[in-house]
Amino acid sequence: MMESTAFFNAKASTSEVSLFLDIDPKTDIIKEFFFDGPGVSDYKIELEEIKSVAHGRTIEFVKNLKRHSFSLETKLAGGELPVMPRGLWLLREALVSYTGEGGFLKEQTDLICLCFSVTKKDIVKKVLANKDFELKSLIQETMASSACGTCRPVIEKLIIQTRAENGLIKGLDHSKSRFDEKGNWIKIAGMYPGPLLIKLDELKNKWMEREKIVGQYEIEFTDIEGFHLTVKINSTSDKITGGLLHALSDYLKSELGVLFFLKTASL
Repeated sequence: MMESTAFFNAKASTSEVSLFLDIDPKTDIIKEFFFDGPGVSDYKIELEEIKSVAHGRTIEFVKNLKRHSFSLETKLAGGELPVMPRGLWLLREALVSYTGEGGFLKEQTDLICLCFSVTKKDIVKKVLANKDFELKSLIQETMASSACGTCRPVIEKLIIQTRAENGLIKGLDHSKSRFDEKGNWIKIAGMYPGPLLIKLDELKNKWMEREKIVGQYEIEFTDIEGFHLTVKINSTSDKITGGLLHALSDYLKSELGVLFFLKTASL
């Protein structure tokens, strides 16, 4: 047993094992590395490997370690691997206790699941590819939120938010996204599709005047499906067309608070 922890400035604990680190504040190098607790003998091989990899290394190096960085891992009673190596989880928690979460993630602002290095971009991409994507699907594919679980509420909120912002209604195709799950018309910005399309056309004309492109380009809304607008535009340049539609989408969002997705239709 350890007699004193006075010189350790970072620590993390479970009911079985505690990890104590002494980190040099000038160099961010881990100078001392100590495990203690009733379960140390059960995890000894795993913990010793993690110590050999992390001891003498900087926080920057250690925070990028992942499961595949280690070859030795203690299995569960049934022979399966745990969702997260005990030693690696302790190591990351100890670093968070030392730097504070903001400092630990200062260069990984998009990272949501620290345990399995899953980013916001990863989750949004999966939801956009499958409107019925749920947390259980994410766990199956990436194991995100399956270790400490602290990121689970944030991930669940992001999935719902991504669906809403992209006009994805669970269980419905884009072609049917003008209706909600009960079969009622979706009212966007408080308006049904007909009046909304008229309002959008008025805003489009206002935007074209502001940008001084009236007469230079012809832009016409031809259809609306939920948050998706079909647009006719007379530009023959894909780059110019993309730029115009992106700028128009941003303008509509600034005016109505709704993100519309614009796709082109040939003239």
